[in-house]
Amino acid sequence: MSLARSDDKAFLAPGGRHESHRIGLDTMIENMQRRTRLESRDNCGVCGSPLIYGTESVAMRCVYCRELHSTQTYCPQGHYICDACHQSEALDVLRHVLKTLPSASPSEILECVMSHPSVPMHGPEHHAIVPAVIVAAVRNAGYPVPEGAVEEAVARGTKVPGGWCGLYGVCGAAIGVGIAVSVLTGATPLTGKRRSLANEATSFVLSGMLDGHPRCCKRAARKAVEAAVVFLRDRMDIILETGRPGRCSHWERNRECPKEECCYYVPSANHAHQSAQSGE
Repeated sequence: MSLARSDDKAFLAPGGRHESHRIGLDTMIENMQRRTRLESRDNCGVCGSPLIYGTESVAMRCVYCRELHSTQTYCPQGHYICDACHQSEALDVLRHVLKTLPSASPSEILECVMSHPSVPMHGPEHHAIVPAVIVAAVRNAGYPVPEGAVEEAVARGTKVPGGWCGLYGVCGAAIGVGIAVSVLTGATPLTGKRRSLANEATSFVLSGMLDGHPRCCKRAARKAVEAAVVFLRDRMDIILETGRPGRCSHWERNRECPKEECCYYVPSANHAHQSAQSGE
């Protein structure tokens, strides 16, 4: 299945709108990543305690909206923030970037969104970010997309709860690629080939995430969009820009980071200096 592409060479050509917009983007992302490291929100959003990831559900009331939820993830001090409240700021950032960044590289859009301090290290925000940046990149590359496709991708992604990779056996970022393919093709439970293609996309992405490490939403999101570029090219004749390989600056916020075992790991200057002094 393929989508006919509109002729927009001026957009992608050196010196075109996309090229000029890219100028300064790396510096902006680097500055936001530095701020994000200083304002990590990956523990309890109320008291800062490390969160509990249990195997049994408990009833908790969100400290913001006061709605009662069943959850396996909560603060040992009794605090709980529901998925909707947890991701509200990040989704505002996502929508703004999708409107203003005319990139045909889902990886570039992803890095810009994830670098913002409103996007936590881990969380269900990434399940909406992944399909949205893919659909936006397809649109920006000049391919026709259904009306309202980007917002539909965001809406569907927000319905995938946090923690699904460990609790339900499928990563939300991989589901995000399936969501993107479903939105782009107009798949429904009754459209056999298109439904199968969306499921195939999720399966294709998920097969590349079996690394034996604890969850990392940044790593999963990067692997998902990289695999999506390959899948869209090979199965749907959609050619997107690959962007530069992700260089992670978030690892200091991730207690379970496998560091050198992760293909995106780049040690900070201070960490490299300390490791050299300690003889690591």
